[in-house]
Amino acid sequence: MPNKNSDEISYLKEDQIKPLTPEELFSEITAEIDFYQQQITILQQQLAVLTGGFTNA
Repeated sequence: MPNKNSDEISYLKEDQIKPLTPEELFSEITAEIDFYQQQITILQQQLAVLTGGFTNA
């Protein structure tokens, strides 16, 4: 699967595009949510280190 954040452009004909099944869509969205939750956790840990554990949260 191509990187969605890439600047590379691909051109497809309409008959080459296949919509995701509900299961595939759920899997893609769940994976993306998990990725960003991990990023948030990492950033929270870095913030705690930088602030000595004091945050406004």
